[in-house]
Amino acid sequence: MASELSYVFKDHKENKMHWEQGAVYDLSWSSDGGTLTAVGSKGAVRSWRLERGGHKEGDELKTLGNNIERLAWCPAPSNAHLLAAASYDRTVSLWDQRANNISSKLSTSGTNTDICWSPSGKYFAVISRDDGKLEVFDVAQSQSPAMAAEVDEVVCSVRWNPQETMLFLATHQGAVEVYEWPSMRHLTVVSGHAASCNCIAFDSCGKTMATGGADAAIELWDAKDFSLTHAISGHQSPLLFVDFSMDDRFLASASDDLSIRIHETFSGGLAHSLDVDSLTTAVKWHPRNLALAYGSAGSNKASAKPSVTILLKT
Repeated sequence: MASELSYVFKDHKENKMHWEQGAVYDLSWSSDGGTLTAVGSKGAVRSWRLERGGHKEGDELKTLGNNIERLAWCPAPSNAHLLAAASYDRTVSLWDQRANNISSKLSTSGTNTDICWSPSGKYFAVISRDDGKLEVFDVAQSQSPAMAAEVDEVVCSVRWNPQETMLFLATHQGAVEVYEWPSMRHLTVVSGHAASCNCIAFDSCGKTMATGGADAAIELWDAKDFSLTHAISGHQSPLLFVDFSMDDRFLASASDDLSIRIHETFSGGLAHSLDVDSLTTAVKWHPRNLALAYGSAGSNKASAKPSVTILLKT
């Protein structure tokens, strides 16, 4: 099984993009996979149009300024031209790719640790680092939050399920708080990790939920009854990111043990692994191909430069 899985990625190579923006904070694919956008600790947001072939250099989105910390392309075709970018100044800018400019700028309650679009593209949610408040904005009426809620626990990540019927909050207590959407009626608590639940992801059908914890475990859950189906081991340190491939066959994960691992989702078998030279700060599968983008923070001690890299078939 291991040799069969490794064959899938035997022709994949790491392709480093042109990057001078310091430690990578976040990155996001456009819904069609034609654009990869990243933000770092210095300089402007940078985007690469991959289908044009000249993807190494990329273009700077200077209208967004130099204080962006989190960003996400809208996944829905209706608003696929919108990039949500959260800034240090407690604002979120909606950048319109068609106009090459900011279409609206919204105030939030604090600097934001996570930003996430709803699958329909109608809403996006942010989590405040300052007060732990969850705020959800309606894109059509975005000047004030459509919903704001104080959350008792420290929230690490927020996600909708693909059906957009539930909202999920991964918490520092090792659990996932589940709410009905849009009523925000609390449904249940999914408890699994012995330490903080740092990340959460759903397969494209919404049947499986993956969580990654500070206990170095990846857990997969039946998203209907929230029963634990199986766990995946292999990382030696807290999980930072989990993400399903476009066909749901593979689950990519990154840990602060300086490794990125790709497991087959249902068998848990290891298909591929990458040893990286500094902390991984973002991991995202291409929405249409088996290509994995990841960013790194760099390290003075290890003489490792921050980078944006795509693992793709040559």
